Amino acid sequence: MLQLLLVSVVCVAGVGCVGIALSVAARHTAKLDLWLYTADTALGSPSFAAARLIRPTHWYEVLVAVYEAMPMVMLATYAMHLLAGGTPQRVLAAFALNFAAGYSVYLMFPACGPEYAFRGFPVLPSAAPGLHTLNLLAPPNCMPSLHTSTALLACWFCRPWRFASGCALLNLALTVLATLATGEHYVVDLVVAAPFTAFVYLAARREYRPAIAWLAAVMAWCGALRFGLPLLTAAPTLFAMVCISTVAAAWVHSTRMDGAGRWTTLGLAARPAAINSSPVGAVNQT
Repeated sequence: MLQLLLVSVVCVAGVGCVGIALSVAARHTAKLDLWLYTADTALGSPSFAAARLIRPTHWYEVLVAVYEAMPMVMLATYAMHLLAGGTPQRVLAAFALNFAAGYSVYLMFPACGPEYAFRGFPVLPSAAPGLHTLNLLAPPNCMPSLHTSTALLACWFCRPWRFASGCALLNLALTVLATLATGEHYVVDLVVAAPFTAFVYLAARREYRPAIAWLAAVMAWCGALRFGLPLLTAAPTLFAMVCISTVAAAWVHSTRMDGAGRWTTLGLAARPAAINSSPVGAVNQT
């Protein structure tokens, strides 16, 4: 329990330090929100549509609470592995890399989210704003969505336990809705979060070659959104298919790595065979 308490303190302190760093970066980076908005528009403006649909309902308060509970999700995932005989060091390394690498990509592709870039959000702008940088004072913590990557990591790390896996999947679904309804992210941020999570997950497992491949996919997405957006969005249907394929490929790859489906009935009742019998870095280990 002392170890869990110490990790909790470090986790809260780490998130706080990242927040301070992003606040400083907010004043010194020109934002690329209009590039992400254009991509979002090609996909039907789902971030604006979700906010218009959800904000007038009581579900909005629930989603805000889910969005703010991200540190608790990390701690719960770590506690599950610590108490049920999993791989807590690997979980801790993954979440640390998630934020360290994510912050680097934030600075590479600085954007804030539609809530900050568009004064009338979630009402769509009356005219296409074009592509130019914006001087926004909000933190550049948009691309990729680290809330989504954290929720995905929780899902993938909780797969050995049936109840924990169900809770993690529910948290993922609510987090996806929350990122859009709050206006913190464009939908393409969530798409890029999938290969980014695969990179983090594989790197934490010390499977560096496929990890580098997924990191290259993240860089390719950032480059295409920044420099090839007109070509990328010229055929909206094809663009949507590429987005769906990116997310599906990351999810399927993670499932094949884990041998997912080997559950224990109770989250804290027994140690999963996939974890108990495999050495560190083995294919069946989460």
